[in-house]
Amino acid sequence: MGYDSFFNNIASNAAASSPNVTVTQVFGAASAANPRGLANLSGQLPAAPRPFNALDGQTLIMKDLENPYMQRWSFGIQRELTQGTVLDVSYVGSKGTKLFAMESFNPQVPTSMRINPPNVASIPANRLAGRYDPLQGARNIRTNNGRSIYHSLQTFVQKRASNGLFFSASHTWSKMIDYGSEIFAFSNAAALSVVPAIFGGLPRERGVSLFDRPHRIAITYGYELPWLKNQSGLVGRVLGGWTLTGLYQYETGVPVNINNGVDADGIDGANDRPNFNPNGRPGSRAIPASTSPTGYVDPDNRGAPVDPATAMYIGLPANPSTVNPGVTGNLGRNTFRSGPTNNWDVNFIKSVKMTERVNAEFRAEFYNFLNHPQRGLGSVSPFLPASSTPSSNVTTGPAGQFLNLGVLDGGSRVIRYQLKFRF
Repeated sequence: MGYDSFFNNIASNAAASSPNVTVTQVFGAASAANPRGLANLSGQLPAAPRPFNALDGQTLIMKDLENPYMQRWSFGIQRELTQGTVLDVSYVGSKGTKLFAMESFNPQVPTSMRINPPNVASIPANRLAGRYDPLQGARNIRTNNGRSIYHSLQTFVQKRASNGLFFSASHTWSKMIDYGSEIFAFSNAAALSVVPAIFGGLPRERGVSLFDRPHRIAITYGYELPWLKNQSGLVGRVLGGWTLTGLYQYETGVPVNINNGVDADGIDGANDRPNFNPNGRPGSRAIPASTSPTGYVDPDNRGAPVDPATAMYIGLPANPSTVNPGVTGNLGRNTFRSGPTNNWDVNFIKSVKMTERVNAEFRAEFYNFLNHPQRGLGSVSPFLPASSTPSSNVTTGPAGQFLNLGVLDGGSRVIRYQLKFRF
């Protein structure tokens, strides 16, 4: 058992929240009247803070917040297969308890769900917010309500270096489930649950973790070619002194959270997810459109009308009512995966004995030797974009890009050469 640390952002976010800090914005952007921006901008900055407003948002801490803890257990067997070759098979599991989570304790809700004071009619409109408690602003609270569970079968084979050859190979088959993978908003993983936790929403977020990788394979090897090691004569200089090393990695793709894109239930913003139709065409979507005879269009087919029964992801309309809550979709969390990592890096090394004390070494390094597409994974080349995830917004995702891994950086092959002298 081990305990996690209380990291600084939890305290600093609370310290920087209202009423400790109040924010006043002064916009100095260029306009037609002021093409170079607002003149004397520094003179517009306030000399005193504005009055405190209870509608200001706060990011605070539950008063009984504790350090999360992790329980880990394992069982393994090792066996020597041949001299210098060892097989290790292990079961490894872990459970995270009281993990940090961020929960909305005062979400935006329709009128029928608000807890209004008896004299609400006499309160000025600028003192009310469309929230569960309309007299207060957003209250995002750090709690200990996160959970996680992990199980894995880990297999490892290693051959120690002998006769110029060494290698190791490992495979991990695992599953990780949690309530939320990141206390802060992270790519395609909203920090807040779809249904606010005070309405029982956090357990509904139980699903595949952002860190879940069911399969991971890693193979490393090195082989010093055995012939003409003395490098005598011209033939020996050319054909001798070669070494081959490499690293192969395969890893299941990153889980992706699919969003509805608009607020369908009228509760706490647009974190909703769409409806999922298992019988629909894989990767297809249908979004509501009042001008379509079917009530839906396919944005990936030039906005043509579409029968929602043929689509896999069916968008929900924005809640038109400020009075009654709508519905949220039936799709779970992190249900799509980006493309896997399938990468083989190879080094060809040629060592040349120039004199008794001087050697030259030439290296040819191939990254992604087979030029496999590495969807969403950045290349080692500095000229290619960073890693990314596919468009996963049903309503507003660009045409042709929704869950389309082909539009991501392919991580193409890169070759590097290196020459060095050792003396």
